Amino acid sequence: MLRPKKKLTRREIKQDKLITAYFKIYDRIYNYRKQIIIGAVALAVVALGLIFYYNNLQAENERAMTELGNVYPLYDQENYQRAIDGIPERGIMGLRDIAVNFKRTEAGKIATFYLANAYYHLGRYDEAYGYFDDFRGSDNLLRASALAGKAAIYEIRGENAQAAELFERAATRFGQTAITPENLKHAGRNYLEAGNAAKALRIFEKIQNDYPEATISRDVERFIAQIKVSL
Repeated sequence: MLRPKKKLTRREIKQDKLITAYFKIYDRIYNYRKQIIIGAVALAVVALGLIFYYNNLQAENERAMTELGNVYPLYDQENYQRAIDGIPERGIMGLRDIAVNFKRTEAGKIATFYLANAYYHLGRYDEAYGYFDDFRGSDNLLRASALAGKAAIYEIRGENAQAAELFERAATRFGQTAITPENLKHAGRNYLEAGNAAKALRIFEKIQNDYPEATISRDVERFIAQIKVSL
């Protein structure tokens, strides 16, 4: 004769569900152990790859900084073409090669800025503009200077409205830098040349209010007086 089934208590039911869930999870892990192992190995490979990449990048940056230090005296002496080309027979790599060969590094990006500036001083404005535009360094002063470099080229071409906008962006986009007042002055001057006296006045008054100790404040007073007479 069959015995009647024992009625399970709530606690036993709960324990039974926990055990069942545990074995389901265990079975799933067991069944997919190959995929889990592959995933773990893949993560380890990615982690090792990142470590190798950053170590390699650091070593590249140190070499680029050394090369930049070797060629900088040529740039500082205003020997711009030599700075661009380097002196291969003396083992001095030029700014162009540093910018190309080490473009991933911060030192390579700084070389790009100096390369643009060298072309600018040589009057090769199209090349200078291209390298100013390529500059992707992290230093805010250099970022503002690169944008101001592009603005200066627009001014040389007689495109004063575009020059004014870029000078204003150079003054405001990267926070406070040593050249902020100067860039604002150039922005106001170009707005004035472009026939936009209202924007020029706004810029000059900003310099007067925010940078009263700046050496350009005397020029600004003259521009403000000139605009107010013409209005």
